[in-house]
Amino acid sequence: MKRTATVLAATAAAFTLITSQASAIDWEKDVATATTTTASPPWSGEVTAYATARYAEDGDWFWVKDNAKDDKSAVVKWELRNTSGTLVRGGSIWMTEGVGEGRYQNKDFTEGYKLYYKVCPIKWGSTWYEQDECGVGLTVTA
Repeated sequence: MKRTATVLAATAAAFTLITSQASAIDWEKDVATATTTTASPPWSGEVTAYATARYAEDGDWFWVKDNAKDDKSAVVKWELRNTSGTLVRGGSIWMTEGVGEGRYQNKDFTEGYKLYYKVCPIKWGSTWYEQDECGVGLTVTA
């Protein structure tokens, strides 16, 4: 009984830590509209059947492209963590121009922080998406 109480207390504490970190930030939502960028190579990135995402550390630029003719937009989901691993910013970048189109979005991240991003197809305005349709994601230094 004592062990069960300890496990439950530890689970509750972990849940509180996770939710308090996530709730402590304001999630950013952008729509990528720029057709040009000032970023220089190299670009990191991932490609899925549904969408492509690229990131350039030079200037903190994202490029998002829709690869599928469906009713969904190409979306980059991203999280920025400080050197201690604490989530400090997060958000999404939507590319809503349709299949075959790509657009750029500029962000301003703290140098040296870790940026995790993945690309997903998501119906415009929705917060729900199929995890298995997303890329595996990449972690890079901002």
